[in-house]
Amino acid sequence: MESKLLASAQADVEPVSYLKLDAGLSFNLFQNNGLGAVALGVGAVAYDRIKLTLRLAVQHQQWTDWQAGENRVLATLEAGPVYGLDAGLGLVQRVPVFGDKYWSPLVWSGGAEEWNLLYRLRWKFIERENWWLRAGFSSYDRYTAHNPQQFPFEVDGAYRLKGNVELAARAGTAIVGLSGLLMSFHEVELNAGVGYAF
Repeated sequence: MESKLLASAQADVEPVSYLKLDAGLSFNLFQNNGLGAVALGVGAVAYDRIKLTLRLAVQHQQWTDWQAGENRVLATLEAGPVYGLDAGLGLVQRVPVFGDKYWSPLVWSGGAEEWNLLYRLRWKFIERENWWLRAGFSSYDRYTAHNPQQFPFEVDGAYRLKGNVELAARAGTAIVGLSGLLMSFHEVELNAGVGYAF
């Protein structure tokens, strides 16, 4: 079992119609202390009725204790939510960084780069005034792009406590092996926290 305290700061801005900017910082405590991830993205809405958006993003994720990191550039085509459904499909280039440059988001070569497919399909099956629940699978989020050998799925939700304060929780795992009718799973990941939106 691994436990860690995670703090993040995120911003989503729409400076002009049909253009979306997003950014985020994530910090770890208890294991791999310090900066965990940095992300920056831009999206252009191509078809507003289904929120069809072409999104480009860069991510830097690092693990201080292991002196390892990974830089990524993502290109995705996303749609939704429409009737509670949202979907995405795209590509990511992954560039591992090790040793004294594990912390650098500027290293984009090293001989171990690879391209992977990205996918997402989620359904917000309950949405009320103060709370919602969603389930589905997604191989990427703001800070992470999973290995293609994994098939991650999750259930998440949120409850508005007061004003802009929200209690959020997520449970997820991933199928990491399939042999005949037997499946092997990644560890179960549980997240809970409080968020405040300005």
